[in-house]
Amino acid sequence: MSGRRRVFQMGERIKELIAEHLIHTADPRFSLVTITSVMVSPDLRNAKVYWVVSFVSGVDRDERIREVEEAFEMAQGLFRRMLAKQLGVRFVPEVRFYYDDTLDTVEHVERLMEKIKPSENR
Repeated sequence: MSGRRRVFQMGERIKELIAEHLIHTADPRFSLVTITSVMVSPDLRNAKVYWVVSFVSGVDRDERIREVEEAFEMAQGLFRRMLAKQLGVRFVPEVRFYYDDTLDTVEHVERLMEKIKPSENR
C-alpha cells in the first residue's frame, strides 16, 4: 500500500517541478503548455509526463503539437538534471513526454454524439 502511495507522490512532485520549470523557461515553444499528469513506474525508474497545449488562432494545431514535442525532446536532459537537483532521490526517473490526447478524444466523441442525437423537430 505505501509503495503505491510513494509512486503517486513521486508523480505529483515531478508534475509540480516540471510545471514550475515551464513557467520560468525562456523557450517560447513551451508557452501555453500544461502538464496534465505524470505516471511513474512502480520501481520509480521511469516517468511518463503527459501534456496539452492551448491553441492560438492562426496557428496550425498539428504543427504546434510537433513543435512542443520537439522542444520536450531537446530539453529532456535539462528536465532530468533539474529533477535530480530537486527530488533528492538516489535514482532519478527517466522522463519521457507524451501529448495527452484525452481532450481531443472527448471532443471527437461529443461530435459523434451530436450526429446521432435525434432531431428535436420530429
